[in-house]
Amino acid sequence: MSFARRYGASPVHLLAHLLVLPLAAWAVLQVLDFRGARDVVVWFVAALVLHDLVLLPAYSALDRVWQRARVRGIPIVNHLRVPAFASAVTFLVFFPLILGKSDGNLRYVSGVQPSGYLGRWLLLVAAAWALSALVLAVRLVRADELQDAGAPHPDRAA
Repeated sequence: MSFARRYGASPVHLLAHLLVLPLAAWAVLQVLDFRGARDVVVWFVAALVLHDLVLLPAYSALDRVWQRARVRGIPIVNHLRVPAFASAVTFLVFFPLILGKSDGNLRYVSGVQPSGYLGRWLLLVAAAWALSALVLAVRLVRADELQDAGAPHPDRAA
């Protein structure tokens, strides 16, 4: 029996993991040596627990509901997923600025007074949802035109 069959992957996979492991160990030691290491560890554990026990079941259930959603027989799940994902990711990346929690830090580091992040984020979210609705509207019009012509729409459920 070959190594790849017994191990489940190529030897390069094992070698890559063995090479990255010391780097990961070094990173953990750097974090623990940091004077706020306890805060970092608490934040990391809280983030893991919050995601795995609360957020993952919530957005998985929401996605299940969205997968069944149809408008005139056309699935709309991706018209919901894409703007929701874009909104969530931009909020996750910029939440301290959106909520006004890092104004002092940004001003200290960059000399720039942050303002208007909440308004701009809300505009971005509204634009993402509006664009998604526009694409869905185009699909619905196209489906109606094809139906009037007697051709089956490729997106419609049979």
